[in-house]
Amino acid sequence: MATISRVKTIRAAALAIVGVLALLCRTDGAPGGPEADGRTDRPPGKFDPPVVITTAKALRDYDKLRDGDTTEHNPITRWAKEKLGIIQSNKWIVTDRNEALATRVRLALSGGEELPDVLFLTNHDIPELLGDLVASGRIMSVEEAFAQYAPSRVKEAYARHPDVWKTVTLQGKRWGLPQISDGKIGDPVLWIRRDWLDRLKLRPPATLDELEAVLDAFTNGDPDGNGKRDTIGLALAGKNSLNGWMGDASFLFGAYGDQPYQWNRMKDGTLAYGSVQPSVRQALARLADWYGKGYIDPGFATHDEQKAASLAADGKAGVVSGPGWMGGWPLGESAAAAAGAAFKPYPYPAGPDGRIGRIGSRPSYGSYFFRSGFERMDAVFAYWDAVYGYFLEDPDSAFAHGFGEGYDYKIVDGEVVYDFPQATSTISNYLLLAPGNPPVAGESIESRVYRGLVRTPYEKKLASTASRLYLEGRIVGDLQLAHSQKNEFVGPHTKTMATEWTRLAKLEKETFLKIVHGKEPVESFDAFVRAWREYGGDAITREVNEWDRAMM
Repeated sequence: MATISRVKTIRAAALAIVGVLALLCRTDGAPGGPEADGRTDRPPGKFDPPVVITTAKALRDYDKLRDGDTTEHNPITRWAKEKLGIIQSNKWIVTDRNEALATRVRLALSGGEELPDVLFLTNHDIPELLGDLVASGRIMSVEEAFAQYAPSRVKEAYARHPDVWKTVTLQGKRWGLPQISDGKIGDPVLWIRRDWLDRLKLRPPATLDELEAVLDAFTNGDPDGNGKRDTIGLALAGKNSLNGWMGDASFLFGAYGDQPYQWNRMKDGTLAYGSVQPSVRQALARLADWYGKGYIDPGFATHDEQKAASLAADGKAGVVSGPGWMGGWPLGESAAAAAGAAFKPYPYPAGPDGRIGRIGSRPSYGSYFFRSGFERMDAVFAYWDAVYGYFLEDPDSAFAHGFGEGYDYKIVDGEVVYDFPQATSTISNYLLLAPGNPPVAGESIESRVYRGLVRTPYEKKLASTASRLYLEGRIVGDLQLAHSQKNEFVGPHTKTMATEWTRLAKLEKETFLKIVHGKEPVESFDAFVRAWREYGGDAITREVNEWDRAMM
């Protein structure tokens, strides 16, 4: 069971970055419903002759194939060929590290090389690359093909979530087909060592002051009972930002007001960059105080998200902020958990004025772009719709049990089995197109399974592969959806961003870390704000608001 839970939640962790795959809620606590039924416009059957579509793949170290399968011959590609008449050919294959795929795209643009028919880019790369792709004339807009070929249930999903189009809109046109996020997969909760609370006779914190008391006790009160002062209160990641995807401090910023590193909607309706707002200065001062008191690891500025999370997973830190899926990996299967540690997810505490806030998930974590001159968008939407049913828990989906027999499920004596040695959900990375997971109002599949409703293949799979702690984390995360503060600017880089953003981000990072480390007084924040505005921030703010008005 431990092996399966790990791969299940590694998939969830990867989704928090690239938004490739996830389960989503149903409307009535049961499978089916209007999104899975009543189809009157099903795409055509198998294409004959077959349609060949080229693509690019960024493969991770754990995207392993077996039994003679290859990147072009595996359960998913065989299904597409046999059932749809679509043949996937990988024009590019790169290792998914150090922005390898984005680099490959830049090389193709500069060298005049033809792009693949279908190209997936993450939300990290799109803002910088979209302008170059459009200017090159190598990709096509998707409005006409979407209107002509997208099935009704796909059109309905985009109509309910129009903000996803903002991520691929430039010069008044839509240049890509965005995945639709459920809007909550990356939303964090507060993970606390419940056994440490119990040992020190502390209650779960409801306010920021109560949390500080917990951090102090976890740092100075020998919570692990080994007679040594070798623990810290809070695991914090500072290498990339203070609001990363694990080990974030968004709960602290939200307790005072604005989230940094993103564009927030202000009371007058305009967008403003969070990092230069007065409330961020207050939060940094509190964080610097915690650092000075020893509640945070001295090396936090060099810790990325996984390193920060490992401090909790290894039993050194008693509190870490991060998504609900951390209850599977890394916390649920950590060395500390194996030794008896009891992690529990909790809602965020309120700040001095009763405020609660956290970073919010993106509307989309990536989009598909199509080569200019590519003529088989009919096949693209046939494939898209066929895979889409899985994310609606459609009982008629070809993937109701999983994406590849022998990978994420087996059939043993006529029964579907999910818990077996070497099981892995990473086979889904070989999909030509993964539509995302549009949210549907109602009880989530995590909640249904947690309370014992295990009837459908989707519920059975989750029950077999996810730990109780994973389910608890996702459920607790849903409790504070109203307090999620989402980045309101999701478009491509503006003109001034393209030339000045790197410089501004460097200034931002250096200032924040110096304040937290105590190397500069909190008053240096004011000088940072002035410099940020002078070095292009004011111009960028005008451009971002022009973009915002154009999107309305």
